[in-house]
Parts: sequence; C-alpha cells; structure tokens
Amino acid sequence: MHGDDDFGAELAADLDPDTWVWLPDVDYAAGWRAARRMANELNSLLAACGVDRTQLRAIADTDACGGPVVRLEGAAEGWLRLEELLCLATHVRRGST
Repeated sequence: MHGDDDFGAELAADLDPDTWVWLPDVDYAAGWRAARRMANELNSLLAACGVDRTQLRAIADTDACGGPVVRLEGAAEGWLRLEELLCLATHVRRGST
C-alpha cells in the first residue's frame, strides 16, 4: 500500500456532507440551469477575450441548497491569461475614474 494505510481515514475527515449530500425536495436542476446560463455567458466573455476553453472555462454547479454556483477550472496558462486580463481591466478602470 506504499504507506497509504490512513488514506481512507484522511478522505473521510475531509468530507463535508453539506457539499455532496442531496436534500429531498430541493430543485437542484433549476439551480444548475441558472448556473449553466451564467457559465455560458462567462465562457463567451472569456472566448471574446482570447482565452481558449481548454485553458480556462466556467462550469455550472449547485450548492447544497440547490443555489446556482459557477466554478472556474483551468490550466496554469488559463489562470495567467485571466490574471493578465484582470490587470488590464483594473488599469482601464483606474484610468476612467
């Protein structure tokens, strides 16, 4: 086992039921659909800014109560590109005030 005797115990200690247990009578699909619309809009904006979807993309999800959540996932190059774009946006915003 290569010293991984406590691997399962570590996983169990890190599990947060509020992040993975589905509650009865919660409309997770509605939250996911709302998140999907937002994720699609964000992905369109990223593409318009020259960010390749394989480098950084928005992903629809829901929280434990079914609320919409959008997650960003990407490779280091995508995060660096996002950092560059945010720095440019900050510079433009400071210049316009």
